[in-house]
Amino acid sequence: MTVTGTGDQARAYALQLSTNRLKATMNTLTQEVASGQVADLGQRVQGNTRTLNDIETRLAGTRQLQQNASEAANQLEGLQNIFEAVRLGTGNLGIELVSDPLLEGGFSLQTRIGQVATTFETVVQQLNGMNAGRFQMSGTATDTRPLASAQEMLDQLMIVVGGATDAASVQAAVSGWFDAPAGGFSDSAYRGNTDARTIPVSEGVEVAITTNAASQGVRDLLKGLAMIALMDRGVLAGDRAAQGELVRAGGQAMIAADTAILTEMGSIGLKQEVVERARVTNTAAISTFEIARTDIRGADAFETAAALTEVEGQLEALYAVTARLSRLSLVDYLR
Repeated sequence: MTVTGTGDQARAYALQLSTNRLKATMNTLTQEVASGQVADLGQRVQGNTRTLNDIETRLAGTRQLQQNASEAANQLEGLQNIFEAVRLGTGNLGIELVSDPLLEGGFSLQTRIGQVATTFETVVQQLNGMNAGRFQMSGTATDTRPLASAQEMLDQLMIVVGGATDAASVQAAVSGWFDAPAGGFSDSAYRGNTDARTIPVSEGVEVAITTNAASQGVRDLLKGLAMIALMDRGVLAGDRAAQGELVRAGGQAMIAADTAILTEMGSIGLKQEVVERARVTNTAAISTFEIARTDIRGADAFETAAALTEVEGQLEALYAVTARLSRLSLVDYLR
């Protein structure tokens, strides 16, 4: 009778192969337990990755749209903050200028003129404000300060006003400079552009941000402030009646501008609502795509844990056998 045995080296090699196989299986199962996803995706989808690729593509696109929506929300909030700051200092000022009963008095008149000159400078600084390193009121030229300084504008207006000797002439010259399609405010004081910033915020939905420092309401406010601030430089000096008339004209311009600015803020608010709805839609879509992706790529936690426990038991048994064999000797074999 022929007895076929297994040599020590062959047995050791077989044990090593079994150990490596079990270790590899345990590592794979451990990875699946930790990540919640199957390690061999090709086997799960049987080589057809088209559906998964489509989900991944749409998920990435929706996440980008969500990021766009967050950016749009930030920009719109920045514009609202600028207008709120501007209105905090000017919202009631126009009414006060028009209705001040002591305006003809020299002290009250000079006080009001100085107040408006300071407010003009403050408003220009606020309109030149930045958000996240970008100028908010420059259209798409967000790297460019939208307005010249208040002092630069007044320097140009002093030339435009020239030797005007009555309130109507000063008002007409200032209004003409601010409203001129060329050669005035739009060319020499406004440094941005009037292009809309169009931002896609969800599938099929875009938001156009059109507000800038050349908007009519903003120009009207600056116009009202500037015609009064010019008197702080000596325009109509010595003619209190004419100065009082110009102060009231500037106040009326500011009242009209405040209404226009409120309308602009309302328009921005509507766009904020669109963006917020888009963010909700994007969140729901992202959740849906992630669930669909998990259904394809996800590993069953219970099955994976059970398989991991089984492999651990097999590996322990193999170690026990290996240890048992390593203790064999010729004396034990001959017994």
